Amino acid sequence: MLKRLREIETRKAEIRQTIETGSDLTEDVIKGIDTELTTLATEERGILAKMDILERAKGGNFGGLKPVPDQNPGFIGQGGLSAAEFNQQEARKTKEYRSAFFRMLQSGKDRLTPEERGVLERGNAIGNGRNLVELRYTSASGSAGAAIPQITLDQVVEKMLIISAVYPFISKYNLKGNLKIPYENVFNNATWTAESTPAATPTDTLNNLLLGAYDLIKTVQVSRVVEQLSVDAFEAYIVDKLFRKLMTAIENAVLNGTGSTGNQPTGILNAVTWSSANQLIYGKTGATLSSLIYDNFTAAKGLLPAPYHPGAYWVMSSNTLYSGVCSIKDALARPIFLENAQWGLSVANGQQTDYANTAVVGRILGSPVIMSPFIPDGTILLGDLRFYHFNLSVDILIEKSYEIGFLNNDVWYKGWLLADGGVSQQEAFVMMQPHA
Repeated sequence: MLKRLREIETRKAEIRQTIETGSDLTEDVIKGIDTELTTLATEERGILAKMDILERAKGGNFGGLKPVPDQNPGFIGQGGLSAAEFNQQEARKTKEYRSAFFRMLQSGKDRLTPEERGVLERGNAIGNGRNLVELRYTSASGSAGAAIPQITLDQVVEKMLIISAVYPFISKYNLKGNLKIPYENVFNNATWTAESTPAATPTDTLNNLLLGAYDLIKTVQVSRVVEQLSVDAFEAYIVDKLFRKLMTAIENAVLNGTGSTGNQPTGILNAVTWSSANQLIYGKTGATLSSLIYDNFTAAKGLLPAPYHPGAYWVMSSNTLYSGVCSIKDALARPIFLENAQWGLSVANGQQTDYANTAVVGRILGSPVIMSPFIPDGTILLGDLRFYHFNLSVDILIEKSYEIGFLNNDVWYKGWLLADGGVSQQEAFVMMQPHA
């Protein structure tokens, strides 16, 4: 299934190139493109649905029966959703909302029917009533747009899990407003105490990782030919064209984000205070990948506290892995890197259904290895990625504009979201770097 998904992605990229470069596309050609994109989108959703069912069945969650929600549930679900917010989210899950949303993007608000306006307002009309005032759809001309349908958001998340290397392993949230994550700052071990003797007063304290909200915006310029596509084909085009760039930016921010100084999440490489206690410098002055030796990896793993070893991953670039690490052998001439023969595969139809395992290319000293293009060559990270927290604090919005591309008969689409991320336990990470 994963192989077929990649084939669909490749074909959609080819079609996108055809649309963007073909200024003289005939009506028959446009109809053919529309039919093919619709077919590909339908097949893609079917594959993703099967993968989701396989994943839920493996965990014992068959999803066959859903509890009937209370008519007045009060506060329910993650983040303490009110009854109105719950109904709002339910509206976004409907096919009617999805159809109205993409009709609005294609044709504008003035072309919507009263029924379509109504379903969009049901999905966007209220604020969250807490820390953040969200931009919501109204029928007014100055409205900022509408949150994307849940069906489309599910596709975006599925793509992120399949495409990304680091994202599947971090802790992810979708909670409105600021998020405060408590973690132990000072803690003491349990102490033995004599009978009838009062226990010592504990001095344990908690600290908090506070996640706010930073804007992430991506604009794309496309031909107005795409407005002639069906809803299914148009959705597939927008998700592929717009959200791939947003997902890439998130993946980069998880590792390299500079935090408040750059108006973005704080990445792992910048969130941790590096010192000799958690950083190993290998080689001599001007060290390259050829300076890596077996003992560097054992020393780096020794720096990581034992409680974090079971969930630790090595993160490095493909060049670091294949140009440097793969050539390292132990005293018995055995390679330190053991490639995962099942990488990208599973027992189900020869395809991998566990998104996390699709990123694991092998193991070093027992810990899984994943590759990311956003970590510098020569830098090797080892740590438990669950202690990086990422919160999408406002629903993703899409807007469009004809004005910028008026003379070229183009249309601009803008994807916008608010998110933040950071590390809660710095001791969960160690790093190796070449000598400057």
